[in-house]
Amino acid sequence: MKQLLIILTLCLSAITASAGDYKFLILEGNDGTTYSMNATGLTLTFSDGNLVSSDGIVIPLNSLVKMYFSEASGISTIPCTTSDDHVTVYSIAGILAGTYNDMTTAMSSLTKGLYIIKQKDGSIIKYTVK
Repeated sequence: MKQLLIILTLCLSAITASAGDYKFLILEGNDGTTYSMNATGLTLTFSDGNLVSSDGIVIPLNSLVKMYFSEASGISTIPCTTSDDHVTVYSIAGILAGTYNDMTTAMSSLTKGLYIIKQKDGSIIKYTVK
């Protein structure tokens, strides 16, 4: 009986999602936080009450409100209006990537990836380094 329970638990903890033709998986938290993940090659697992993506994003299951596939990333692109003001840069997972004196310095310092940039005036933009 114990072996059957262990096998069942292992099988359920390695479920993968198939996105079909959609480009992004969008997850919404109960605090309004939105997580956007590229659906191509994405694998989701469940461990210790958390949803864990192959991108390295870990989200507590009890904070999830909605999960759906979308053609859009769920993040709007807003043009950068202030290039000489202090900016704070976050990874798509919400991890602080750095603070910079201006947008030009931030753009030249970032490695390949998708970033969320908060400007001094409070506006938020997405920025892709290719």
